[in-house]
Amino acid sequence: MPLLGAQEVREISVATRLRKEPSGIPLVSLPAGTPVESKRTQGGWREVVIGGWIFSRSTEKTTRDGFDLVVTTAGGENIRQSPNGAVMGRVRTGTLFHKEETRDDWTRVRRAGWVPVEAVKAGPDKIVPSAQPRPEPPVRPTILTEPVESGALTVQSPALPDETPPDSEPVRVSREAVFLATPQGGQYGTLQPGTPTRVISRSGQWTRVQLEGWVRDSDLGGAAATSLGGVTAAEVRSDPSRYLGRAVDWRVELIAVQTADDLRIEMPRGQLYLLTRGPLPEPGFVYVTVTPQQAEEFRSLQALQELTLRVIIKAPRTRFLATPVVQLVSRVGE
Repeated sequence: MPLLGAQEVREISVATRLRKEPSGIPLVSLPAGTPVESKRTQGGWREVVIGGWIFSRSTEKTTRDGFDLVVTTAGGENIRQSPNGAVMGRVRTGTLFHKEETRDDWTRVRRAGWVPVEAVKAGPDKIVPSAQPRPEPPVRPTILTEPVESGALTVQSPALPDETPPDSEPVRVSREAVFLATPQGGQYGTLQPGTPTRVISRSGQWTRVQLEGWVRDSDLGGAAATSLGGVTAAEVRSDPSRYLGRAVDWRVELIAVQTADDLRIEMPRGQLYLLTRGPLPEPGFVYVTVTPQQAEEFRSLQALQELTLRVIIKAPRTRFLATPVVQLVSRVGE
């Protein structure tokens, strides 16, 4: 978070919660390493300020207690270091924030609160400048729209939280357009006017398209990566026969290792599984079955950590919830 002026910044040393007042209502769960602006102390408590980015549609305007925004999403929302960036905390529903700026679908917010003194890392404070440069998205080569050699390619992007079901609508690009992995993601290339595409879903002002083209065989890598790309949980639920037994790479937020009970009939009683949020940035949850050895590995990880997992779709939902059940194959890119 950019801080105004030369502010004293420290880090959270152990996972804790930002509270409205000393020993008061918890507002934000903060993992170790979260940067905070250090303020005054009161007894065993230190006042700190956190700042970051939150998905705008998870908030509403308010004037309560002098704040600008309130988090309204059931189950809370993440606060991130940058738009769609690394998670730096989990915000409770109803938490109030001061609004600083907006960028596309994201809003930068700021909030003061209290944490235990021992939860703030001791030592010399960091001095950060008043402004920091914004990272530029990586630029990839322009996508060709003419056949070159044999080898068809289909490009799909990751999903958005409110993505509507596919409608298979053929369209053409009306003017030169940047082709992105996500609205805030890296750039695949540019599409020239007249390029044929197919609409597969929509989200707000964005349209997710499928593009087919050609690349030389020599430009393709091996076939080791066999998982499907750009598959949402909503798509799995809408067409289970297409996805059951298939491998997908899903970005999820680790919450806890749990044991299946009689209510989760899609898993054997006693089955170890990961309770995760996702597939990100979707707001739902995913049950990821694991072996005892895998469970020990994930128990050692920090809660709220984001991971990319290669999983096999076992069930599109549970009996009582719209939560997919998947089996862990491996971690990806860790």
